[in-house]
Amino acid sequence: MNVIEHYINLRLAFMDTEEEEIIETTTAAISDCLSCTMRNTNHLINKMNENGYLNWIPQKGRGRKSALIFHLPLNDAASLNVKRLLKEKSFEEAYRYIMETKFSQSIKDTLLSGIQSEFGLQSITLSSGRKDTLKIPQETKIHTLDPAFIGIVHEAHIAYHIFDTLIRYDKNSKSYSPGIALAWDETKGGKEWTFYLRKGVLFHHGRLVEAKDVQYTIQRILNNKEIPYHTLFSGIKSVEIIDEITVKFVLEEVNYMFLDIMSSFFSSILPHDCVVNPAKPIGTGPYKVAKHDDHLLVLEVFPYYFLGRAFLDTIEIWHVPMSLNLENKKQKEPVNLSEHNIKTFQELGSFFFMFNMKKQGPHQDQCVRLAFQQLIDSKELVEDLGFPRRMPAYSFIYERSSQEHCLETSLTRAKQLLQSSMYKGEVLKLATFDFREAIEDMNWLKKRCDQIGLNIDISTINSTDIYQNDRFDCYDLIYTGETFEENEELSLYMLYSSEHSILRRALSTEFRLEIDEKLKMVLLEKEIKNRVDRFYFIEKWLKEVAVLVQTYHTLEEQNYHKALNGITVSGYGMPDFRHLWVKPKIDIEKQADASYSIYIP
Repeated sequence: MNVIEHYINLRLAFMDTEEEEIIETTTAAISDCLSCTMRNTNHLINKMNENGYLNWIPQKGRGRKSALIFHLPLNDAASLNVKRLLKEKSFEEAYRYIMETKFSQSIKDTLLSGIQSEFGLQSITLSSGRKDTLKIPQETKIHTLDPAFIGIVHEAHIAYHIFDTLIRYDKNSKSYSPGIALAWDETKGGKEWTFYLRKGVLFHHGRLVEAKDVQYTIQRILNNKEIPYHTLFSGIKSVEIIDEITVKFVLEEVNYMFLDIMSSFFSSILPHDCVVNPAKPIGTGPYKVAKHDDHLLVLEVFPYYFLGRAFLDTIEIWHVPMSLNLENKKQKEPVNLSEHNIKTFQELGSFFFMFNMKKQGPHQDQCVRLAFQQLIDSKELVEDLGFPRRMPAYSFIYERSSQEHCLETSLTRAKQLLQSSMYKGEVLKLATFDFREAIEDMNWLKKRCDQIGLNIDISTINSTDIYQNDRFDCYDLIYTGETFEENEELSLYMLYSSEHSILRRALSTEFRLEIDEKLKMVLLEKEIKNRVDRFYFIEKWLKEVAVLVQTYHTLEEQNYHKALNGITVSGYGMPDFRHLWVKPKIDIEKQADASYSIYIP
């Protein structure tokens, strides 16, 4: 351990004292603090004294205490040590040191802010050639990378790069393209689907993909009702192996959304000869998991990827609890527009309120729900709070929102409805997730509730709480955003059918049965337009009974260094790592190594 680290540990042991304050203590007490022998303790104290970190005035004689005076503030000492670790060891060592040392949160925030320049893209030249590494800060921890259990957007985005599905959905043409399967057939009017696998597709552990892996992947989901989106696959009667590269699915009923389901990341193909490790799963994607712990996920390029090697060699995703604050600071700094490009894109899905119809409370009175619906003026909300709120949401589908007329709302009408209801001033308990837009929306909402006499208690919860099935049971109302993947139809189907969906969790048995009947009609529609219309009828019905109240669609704007090319945005509003490549920095001296402050959400 370095002298500065010993000083920091000693300073932490005397946190209740100030710099330049005289502390009476003994060498034995300091030895205990530093977990050193008396001899080594004396050596360390002398070194700290020589470096000007502290003064040590020893006193001889039984029972007499020496004087200790700290000069170097703890935050300055910590900063020096982090700089040393970055220079002598690695970003990982520095990061771990910050997170695992018992610093106050304010000191941790300062230190994390100081190392944010380490994030971005670094290109270095090794004896084996050029290596491009992208380091990304991420505020939310990764809960699982098992595709069958994923329920959070950023996990789905990562899984997209680790795994492949049999087929892919193309958002532009609203059609399907080959993935692991080269081709497929539909027979018996949508009740049988046969897939023909490519030859030569490798898993990350080196074995070729075969029909048995497809059968194992789907059978695993069918056999485990604890899998959140188990119901997506419940209509599969059997998975039959025709030969080593041909597999047939037999369905219980006609399902013209079957290809949508097989293109979802839940259908990512897994090897049948390995137990699924949710931290380090094995797939066939362009990147494989090299390392994964509480602080860091490392994805390494898979050079034998069947659709061609990705450009970036390594992607490091760091769990940085204060990354949101760091990015806010970064965004406020002046951006050199000559070196950056601004990209703006429309997020799919919308924000919405959902009443918990399984819980008893004043909201069971439809007049109370209608009063709440009347007080939510989505247009005014967007105008009052601005970016990233782009447009009032009158549907989950952005294009339909732009075509629909807004619901006429009025605080006066809201107050009248509340007064005509059975409401007696009870408190409505509302839960939302702890992200900036939602908290701002809640402050806006609270003021409007006060104007009509609606008592509301707002709680913020962690996004990973979505994995707790009973987390929302004690709330009357939930406010969240639903981010759709590129396949909006599939997203709607999951929203209404899955027991994992927040919307469905909030519905009573009566509402669920009604939606299930409507969904059966969706699956019978071969034409996409007809399926979309039927989804809209479900949404319209939920709004008419005021169980669902939508607010707005969001817009994302990010800046990227011009060195980063091939930026395409996935349905989750994040860049597709498969296509990113870096134009090297070329100057007069032709320096091979370079770093770029490239922000990736």
